[in-house]
Amino acid sequence: MRRFAAVFLPLLVVLTLAVWRAQGPAPKPLNAQASEFSAARSMSVLRELLREGVPHPLGTPANAQVRERIVARFRSLGYETQVQSRFACTARPACGQVENIIARPQGATGDAVVLVAHYDSVGAGPGASDDGAGVAALLEVARAIRGERRRNPIVFLVTDGEESGLIGAEAFVADEALSRDAKVMINVENRGTYGPSNMFETSPHNRWLIRQLARGLERPHATSLFYAIYNVLPNDTDVTVYKRAGKASVNFAAIRGVNWYHTPLDDLAHVNERTFQHHGDNLLAAARAFAAADLDARSGDDASYFDLLQFTLIWWPAGATIWISVVSLVLLVFAARKTNPRAMTFGVLAMFTAILLALFGGGAVSWLTRLRSEGVNWVAHPTPSVLAMALAGIAAALCAAALFRKRSEERALLFGAAFVWHAIAFTLALTLTGASYLFLVPAVIVTLCALAGANETTMSAVSATAAGIVFFPLVILFYDTLGGQMMTVIAIFVAILFTLVAPLFARLRYAAIAAALALVCAVLALVQPAVSPERPRSISLAYVDDATRTPAFVTQVLTPSLSRAAHFTPASPALTPWYSGRQWSAPAPPLAVPRVEMSATRTGERVTIVVRSPRHANRLTLVIRGGTVTRVNGVPPAPRPGRWRERGGGWNFAIANGVDAMTVEVLASGPLEAIASDLTFGLPAPALTRARDASSAVPQGDGDVVITRVRTRI
Repeated sequence: MRRFAAVFLPLLVVLTLAVWRAQGPAPKPLNAQASEFSAARSMSVLRELLREGVPHPLGTPANAQVRERIVARFRSLGYETQVQSRFACTARPACGQVENIIARPQGATGDAVVLVAHYDSVGAGPGASDDGAGVAALLEVARAIRGERRRNPIVFLVTDGEESGLIGAEAFVADEALSRDAKVMINVENRGTYGPSNMFETSPHNRWLIRQLARGLERPHATSLFYAIYNVLPNDTDVTVYKRAGKASVNFAAIRGVNWYHTPLDDLAHVNERTFQHHGDNLLAAARAFAAADLDARSGDDASYFDLLQFTLIWWPAGATIWISVVSLVLLVFAARKTNPRAMTFGVLAMFTAILLALFGGGAVSWLTRLRSEGVNWVAHPTPSVLAMALAGIAAALCAAALFRKRSEERALLFGAAFVWHAIAFTLALTLTGASYLFLVPAVIVTLCALAGANETTMSAVSATAAGIVFFPLVILFYDTLGGQMMTVIAIFVAILFTLVAPLFARLRYAAIAAALALVCAVLALVQPAVSPERPRSISLAYVDDATRTPAFVTQVLTPSLSRAAHFTPASPALTPWYSGRQWSAPAPPLAVPRVEMSATRTGERVTIVVRSPRHANRLTLVIRGGTVTRVNGVPPAPRPGRWRERGGGWNFAIANGVDAMTVEVLASGPLEAIASDLTFGLPAPALTRARDASSAVPQGDGDVVITRVRTRI
């Protein structure tokens, strides 16, 4: 019992701390000190900015209204405020007429620290957290620092058109006069509605940035794992644009509450004031740190870093990671020289067995928990499923240790596992350096315990606690990050952690108890509804008036209530030939809306296509096959990022937001297929939307839309 308490009590303390700290700091009240960030003050600003609580996408009157309020707020604080109006394009190209807001301290010149958020929302929801909270946080920071004299001025950039494809960021960097002095960009974003303010992305060669953040942030939540993964994924944020422009950048975001992201439930009622406070504290501290720093300082390499349960940020030069792992491994070999090599080999085998058992056993449990999920990736009640995965991981580690216990001993099993931890850390140091610390830190702790001659209980307790410190904050976020379809990752990570514990409790009956509890949790997950009114699924509806076919309602998700409301059948691939997913369509009564217009002229390989919307639609889209878009309204696409991902199965796009017409220049050597459409937000089909709402569903992204479409060959 003493051994159990010695090992599991520290782990329980670390887990409790990780869960508690993940909630964020307590929000500061309205009467907080003037130099501090107050979530209560910022929340009152947000309520004023979004008082109507309606969506405000790029180019809409509602967006103009929000912009005017932001400009008025900055000017009332004494900042020189201007609006940059520019038609800009991304690499796709997604284009639009954006109106960026730039606020500077009176008379400020020279190299600047720029705090960034975006004020537009998606068509489906009011964007209170994404990114109204970011804008309100910038205004509260602007209030807190006004009058402060620092080495570098702090400038505020509130971009437009982020939700339409990062268009505002492209417009800013395209204007050399505006962006020249922007040396450090600090962006705040939300991919959910609550959770810790996570510093998940930086520009390359970030060691000097991390040094400043480690000194400045009071409650850092950051890991080079996210930085490393983000560098290889084809995902983009505004910071992607700033990095391409050579700007030093850091990016903060909260990622929990995905059910409400980009939906009508991203409203004021779902803004989390703890997340608000954490964002604000991070923005204010980072702004002050960089405002006092040498902005010409640079480093030639990255840092490996992680936060110690948000108490402090631990970092070292990334290039040192591989040498730390080698030295630690050599010292462990020395410390383990008197341990039976054959017995340690069984420890290595136990580690790999635990991972395989977690992979397949966890996969089976995950499949079981999702039997009634109705295809929903983020269900309404995920806790039983998450617990099932964690218990499956514990069962895997205990079972693997029990299988090899008679051929080995506790110390040898621990050393064998530690060799594998070192091997994983070394491999990651070569391939994904920012992730290596996860395995390096516990591995080094085992080495230090071995050199100190610690007994098995001490070695297990100390190394497992260290592993818990780096693992638990991530495991807490895994479900919100990945969803139910990839829950097996939780089982694998927990199994790896428990290879430092299992040798001391290597009994099959313990593994059986953990497995039985996992099954109980899986059954509890099965009896929970997949969705609820508070945590609904996402279903958007479209009315499509295509000149080549009869009008139709279209959806990508079909529920029984929608099936009763209209005669849905699988949609023809010809309806949207660039989309490879599944769709359903149903006959729709004609709406009295004028159809989009398209005209084209061709001179050799050069084709000019003009798309107009007689109904002044929110968005124009041209989809072509057989050619390449070279300009939209005279503007060339932005340079493609290094992680470019082709979409549309050979179809290329040109999109323009907030304009009534777009002129697209195309280079085509042969016949050109062209499909033009216009889109407005909102759907005048109350019976259908009521049927959708009865399915505990809400629109997401663009939301419900009306589309008209024409086609031609050129």
